[in-house]
Amino acid sequence: MRLNTTLAKPIDRVLTGEHHATVGVPPRESDVKITAALESQCARVATNSFALGRLPQGGELDGARLAAEKLVHAAVPLRDAQRAVHGAIGAVLKRGCAGDEGADGEGAVVDRAVFMMRVLEVVANVVSSAYLDHCRQDSGVVRERSAQLVELVTSGDPEARVVAERSGIELAAEYDVLVVQFVDASEGPDRIGSRKLDDGALSAAVSALTAADIGCVPLLSLAAHGGTILVPAARVDAVEICFAALTSVLGVDIVAATSRAHVGEMDGVLAHCRELVELARCLGMAARLYRTGDLALEYQLSRPGPGRSRLRSVIAPLDAYPELVHTLRTFIGSEANRRASAKSLYVHPNTVDYRLKRIEQLTGVDPLSSAGLMALHAALVVDSLARAHGSGVGARVIAEAS
Repeated sequence: MRLNTTLAKPIDRVLTGEHHATVGVPPRESDVKITAALESQCARVATNSFALGRLPQGGELDGARLAAEKLVHAAVPLRDAQRAVHGAIGAVLKRGCAGDEGADGEGAVVDRAVFMMRVLEVVANVVSSAYLDHCRQDSGVVRERSAQLVELVTSGDPEARVVAERSGIELAAEYDVLVVQFVDASEGPDRIGSRKLDDGALSAAVSALTAADIGCVPLLSLAAHGGTILVPAARVDAVEICFAALTSVLGVDIVAATSRAHVGEMDGVLAHCRELVELARCLGMAARLYRTGDLALEYQLSRPGPGRSRLRSVIAPLDAYPELVHTLRTFIGSEANRRASAKSLYVHPNTVDYRLKRIEQLTGVDPLSSAGLMALHAALVVDSLARAHGSGVGARVIAEAS
């Protein structure tokens, strides 16, 4: 029975590494020189196993592992290390089968090919484990590289694809930009508190996001107060899943904002998301995930213009009555429900009625009408933003988000 040459050629291409060269990115010249040592070690192991007719054992693999570790520290992609392994094993197989010709030799070729495939598996596992061990032992370096990649991608730097390739990461065409801030809700809505996380918590957050069931791995840049997460736009609920995973593993309140953008167009989107987070925090809004539509009114009112001064003047008469301002905020937050407002304020519903009537007398705007309540809501937003920026809070929030 003759060896099927149609099958033999693809097997030969896989063993020699030619298959990887056709479907992957060609290795750089500098990386080829560095991987020569690994290829030499793998060839030595394969030659010894071929001669002895058994798989490599124990210390026989130390040289290959040491060479692989050097590639890890030189930031050579795992793909190129695997190419060197395949090339070495394929070359040994070719030399070993060079004299096997004719019908009787074809069976030996197949047997040797199967045996060398097993050798390839053993050696490849050793090389891959060197890369995996490095990732487990040096999570700080991995986080630093991921943060660098986030910065390059969001700034539109063309070097991003080179760095991603060297890290074994394939950039998506489109990402959901997610900006997160860790906050302390215990300080109340009138104070903006930041929550600072330690390295242990951040490492847990990275692990949770990496393991999130979204069909892809997000790019992460997290620091003590928050950071930026780039979620490949692979599924519509990926951002929600990542936010839920982050909230669950950290157990802290998080104010976050998200928007989608193509690679190369993220700079403005990142700034927009940071601004949405600033708005939510300045206004003392609930700690949750926000999109542009959720803060459309607040965002528009934060834009410069003569309307802001007019709205600020509407609420100005209440400056001397903090209990009325608090009642108005609660009434708006309860969607104009008197009883719910009274329950939240620990007062009788009649007290809420009295305060609302007092607000109308001072401002000239009826909070019980839909138009009046909308105007007062807008005025409160403008007033809160003015106070936050006047006290430097807004600038502090932006600094923490950066």
